[in-house]
Amino acid sequence: MNIFIVEDEILSQMSLVRMLNANFPDVKIVGTSRTVKETLEFLRSDEIEHPDLIFMDVELQDGNCFDIFRQIDITSNVVLTTAYHKYAIEAFKVGCIDYLLKPVEPQALCRSVERCRKNMNVLNSRSLLSTFDQFIKNKPVSEIRKIKKRFIIKLGDNFVLVPTSDIAYFYTEDNATYIVTRQGVHYIINFPLDVIITQIDLEEFFRISRYCIIALSEIRGVVKIKGGRLKVVTDFEPKCEMTVSRARVEEFLEWLA
Repeated sequence: MNIFIVEDEILSQMSLVRMLNANFPDVKIVGTSRTVKETLEFLRSDEIEHPDLIFMDVELQDGNCFDIFRQIDITSNVVLTTAYHKYAIEAFKVGCIDYLLKPVEPQALCRSVERCRKNMNVLNSRSLLSTFDQFIKNKPVSEIRKIKKRFIIKLGDNFVLVPTSDIAYFYTEDNATYIVTRQGVHYIINFPLDVIITQIDLEEFFRISRYCIIALSEIRGVVKIKGGRLKVVTDFEPKCEMTVSRARVEEFLEWLA
C-alpha cells in the first residue's frame, strides 16, 4: 500500500511514519508535505507513485486541506487527522472519509488502515466539500469547535489551572510547547500547536507562524520587515520570534481589522 502524508507539524509527521512502519511492513511512504502548495505539486506530478491512502491534516501552514480538495480531484482514499469537535467529525463522516483524532494513537491508526484496505473507494471530493460547506454555514462556531476556557498544567504531583484569558502566547521550541502568561510565567504543555489552535477562540488568538500563537490583547502594533513578513510589537520581551510568516500576512491583517 502506498501512503502519502500531509502534515505541517514535523513531530506529528514523524510519529505517523514511525507508527506506520512499525505496524505495516508492506506500507510504502511515497511522500510527505506540509503545505497546500506542496501537496498540490505532489499530487499533480506525473513522476510520483500514486498513493492508495492519504493521511491529511486539516490545518496546514498556508491554509487547510479543503483548499486542496477545491483545486484537485483526489483519487485516493483519504483519512483526515483532526482535533475538531465531534460535530465537525460527523460532517466528515457524511462526506464518506475516515478520520483520526489528534494526538493519533497507534491502535486507532491501525484500525483506520485496515478499514481502508477493505474499502478502497475513491473519495468524492465534491460531495465532501458540499457537506462541509453546508455544515459550516448552518452551525455556529460554538457548536463546531469546543473552545477551552482554561488549560490544566501538571507540575509534579500538582495541577495548575491557567485561564485562557491570562495567556499572552503559545510557542514551540526544541520539540516542546510552552504557554506564557501575561505575568511572564512559563509552563510546558503536552499538546502541539496544531492541536491548541483548534481549542482556542480564534477571534482572540492568531497563529502567526508554525512556532507561535499570540493573543490579540498583547499586540501593540506591527512593522513590515524583509521578505514581505510582519514583526509583531509587544510590551514584553518574547521568548520566541514574533514574526508573521508571509503566507499568513493577509489573513493576519484581516483578523486585526
